[in-house]
Amino acid sequence: MKTIVAAVVFMLSVSAAIGQTAADIEKKYGKPITTYAVSDHVWMTPEYTVDAQVCRMRLFPKRISADTNYLLKQLPFDEFKKVVDQLVPVNARGKKKEPFGNGATGGGVEWAIFEYQKVTITYSASFDVDPNSWQKRKPFVFSLEGSSFDTKPTDLAAPLDDFFRYRAYSFEIVTITWNDRKCAGK
Repeated sequence: MKTIVAAVVFMLSVSAAIGQTAADIEKKYGKPITTYAVSDHVWMTPEYTVDAQVCRMRLFPKRISADTNYLLKQLPFDEFKKVVDQLVPVNARGKKKEPFGNGATGGGVEWAIFEYQKVTITYSASFDVDPNSWQKRKPFVFSLEGSSFDTKPTDLAAPLDDFFRYRAYSFEIVTITWNDRKCAGK
């Protein structure tokens, strides 16, 4: 009798897992996030204002497609730069605000912020911090060693491209935020 009950319970649990519907999944996990393949290796997720204008876009490495698994951690610079230029052309950004292209690091994260009159573009990446640094006898000096900021471009000519000096860096997420638009629900 115990075997029959166990078999029935097992079959019901298997059929429940196999028979999940979109409504079941949304009920458990919420509405899906809309993601667009904006280039061969870049995904984009938009957010909107209450009147359906885009207020923020996040670009990140494409990890899968219909028939391919990509093992990308970073965004390919030229590819995501081209996507940024298509999504927000230079003439639609407005004037640069100062400080422009400033970077910062902390807690295993580094970022560079490019603020324009109409949009702010932020490049973000992670890096490893030595978890045993507290064991050193001398005070720990925070270092960018091993981070993508550790590699500085050597071309000091004034570039026409606002992002040129970051070409050698390994960014994982690019966020485009419209400065005058508030995202719905935020």
